[in-house]
Amino acid sequence: MITTRPRTGAVLLAAIALSLTGCDSSLDVPHLALTKSFTRALQDCMEYLQVPGYRYVEYASNNYPDDPETKCLLRCVGLNLRWWNDTTGIQSAVMERFFHPDEADAEFENRTAQCLEQDPANSTDLSDCCGLAYRSFRCYLQYYGNLIPCALFYPEDDSRYVQAAQDCIEYLQIPEKLLKSYAAGSFPDAPETRCLLRCFFLRTGVFHTETGFDVDRLYTRDYEHPDERYLSEETQAKLDKLRGALGDQCTEVYLAYRDVLGKLGRSYLEYDVLQAAARLALGVVVQQEPSTTTTACPEISEFNYKELNCQKCGQMFLAPTGRLSCPKCMKNSSSFSKYFF
Repeated sequence: MITTRPRTGAVLLAAIALSLTGCDSSLDVPHLALTKSFTRALQDCMEYLQVPGYRYVEYASNNYPDDPETKCLLRCVGLNLRWWNDTTGIQSAVMERFFHPDEADAEFENRTAQCLEQDPANSTDLSDCCGLAYRSFRCYLQYYGNLIPCALFYPEDDSRYVQAAQDCIEYLQIPEKLLKSYAAGSFPDAPETRCLLRCFFLRTGVFHTETGFDVDRLYTRDYEHPDERYLSEETQAKLDKLRGALGDQCTEVYLAYRDVLGKLGRSYLEYDVLQAAARLALGVVVQQEPSTTTTACPEISEFNYKELNCQKCGQMFLAPTGRLSCPKCMKNSSSFSKYFF
């Protein structure tokens, strides 16, 4: 759902100031929240994977042919926007935000789910991450709704959350005594703790001073543990009851987190993040756990995405004409596809 928030006096003043200086206000993003459009992610990945520019015309018209180049391009877009993970597959809580269903279509969710639930082994090699990402995207494109052109909020990784918390610790000058408590996993109900939580939610883009908590963003942020309670009327009613009733925004945020939001999604994620940030602020060295982002795909040294897509049909070789080809499946590079088949 796309909503337009009314501009407050402070926001309007900032916009006027930027226009007078000749700056592009769209580049002046508040806090550390990440927003990106599907189109921007597509353009990014075309550059990363060296996809010829002429292909953008067909992609811009929502034409995504069933070819290796397009499949790996869409996998890249999915990784870029966090709606795809090679290990766990489609991240529906994120993907859904990039499509707008037809209000008259009551079956879009069912049809999309049926498409996704079809046995991928019948049509796609389970080790072919590009193919699986492509097939999942096609299900949403065909059955869920229209692609939304706007830049939307998308979740960050935990390292950026820790950085946001570190920033707030420095901005608010949190006392060392409290940092030691946080580092030990204890979070005393102190004014500094309350305002630190408010700063963290602001910096990560899920709380706004004028409108309060953005439950849609919180739901998206916790996409690996999607929790529909974020979007329930009961949750919104509890937040509305606290909104402006206390005269102290730090206390409002703290109570909303303690009594309403903390147990939803990734339960008490903020406390884990604040603990990690406090340890870093104190100079405590913590051994990082190894990443498990893309363990399902074959590991290839000096990874070459073109080579991977030919792996199942035979080894690539350079013909006397200088064209790359797969001897088994007889696919050749063309003069129009410098980087792929």
